[in-house]
Amino acid sequence: MRVICFDIDCLRPDHLGCHGYARPTSPAIDAVAAEGVRFERYYCASSPCLPSRAAWVTGRYGIHNGVISNHGAGARFRFEQVSRRTGEHFDSTIAREPELLPRHLRVHGWETATISNFADRHGANWFLYGWSETHSVNLKGGRETAPEVTKKVLRWLRANADRDRWFLHVNFWDAHRAYKMDGSWTQRFRNHPVPQRWPEETTIREHGRLKGPLTALAQWPNARSPFPLMPGAIRDRRDFEQLVTGYDAAIAYVDHHIGIILNELDRQGALADTAVIVTADHGDPFGEHGIYGDHFTADECIQRVPLIMRWPGLSRGGVDRALLSNVDFYPTLCDLMGVPLPALTDGRSFAAHLRSQPGPGRDFLVWDTACYAAQRAVRTAELLLLRTYDPFGCPVRPLELFEIEKDPFQTRDVAGERPDLVAQCDALLDGWLREQREKPYAIADPMGDVMKERGLEWRPQT
Repeated sequence: MRVICFDIDCLRPDHLGCHGYARPTSPAIDAVAAEGVRFERYYCASSPCLPSRAAWVTGRYGIHNGVISNHGAGARFRFEQVSRRTGEHFDSTIAREPELLPRHLRVHGWETATISNFADRHGANWFLYGWSETHSVNLKGGRETAPEVTKKVLRWLRANADRDRWFLHVNFWDAHRAYKMDGSWTQRFRNHPVPQRWPEETTIREHGRLKGPLTALAQWPNARSPFPLMPGAIRDRRDFEQLVTGYDAAIAYVDHHIGIILNELDRQGALADTAVIVTADHGDPFGEHGIYGDHFTADECIQRVPLIMRWPGLSRGGVDRALLSNVDFYPTLCDLMGVPLPALTDGRSFAAHLRSQPGPGRDFLVWDTACYAAQRAVRTAELLLLRTYDPFGCPVRPLELFEIEKDPFQTRDVAGERPDLVAQCDALLDGWLREQREKPYAIADPMGDVMKERGLEWRPQT
């Protein structure tokens, strides 16, 4: 048994064919989904890149691992060293709390390897802890291209594919702003118009009046893009469609390289016995809150990420709609790999969902971000409540409520019309915060540290 996990930066699930997208962006990923389970409502517990990966590698929310931002006070990973006494002496082995996923798997007999520039890009030395092997693609720090990553992966597979019991993490960055691949990758979409009808021309003109990072007219200095696949500004539908097509080309580019890697596994006779996972750290906005690109807020389009799992011998072609968090990834993987579940995590295994058995989902999720806008959100089956503590120049209000299933682009704030629903969501957030404070590994809320660093007043929710 082997496991390969493709971690694709900035990948929105609604731009994948298996999620119903009408453009041919993802044939290789779609083939994986046809043989596995696609999770429709899977979300990162914190965004963007650094906090999202901190969540799945620890199985803990950012409020517990300390990481809710890419930098500053919100990026201080909380790692305790615990010396264990054996008889009259301290064991020379130093345990660390929390136990990270790669080391936990390794303790239980799995070899673990990562091929990624993530730790180098973000100065996240903690991410490297416990892997059997860590491979930095080069020193480009997220500016490397899919062929450079694939070259490293193929070399690793040719040396290791015939081995058993390994977990390989592969990280692609091409879908992250900006889109740098050859323009020929857009040609596959010539007969496939952009299926996202919103924002229409009127809305784009309205967005042109907004101020803030990466709003419609704040894409590039002097509205001049250095990348041919990206417009200098979003002035009309033509500009919008150019931006989306560049993003779709980036996804197709990565998908092509995923296909190359899977073909290599197949050539070696290892694919049938290899579990394949496709996921991401966060998504990108294309007009939501008037922002076009990157990850400034805690909106649905940023927190919702793909999770596709093809596990040999388990469900094929399934779709799961349970509300799930990426803190659940750690215990789920352990469950599927026959590894004891870790202690002291926030996550819950949803492995039963791949076994066609009734399994736990969540009644609601809480997520946050503090890289730019500092926000916490409550997501129920039908609603998204956003509380903003610092807008960071983004066009957001202190309190917003969206009927997210009816209004996926968050075009209509109903907080003023439905104080009853606001109160319900706030009660969920209050209860969640109390629950987190009562856990044995609770720390001071890093959101307070972020606000202090910014010189702003912080009033905890409860």
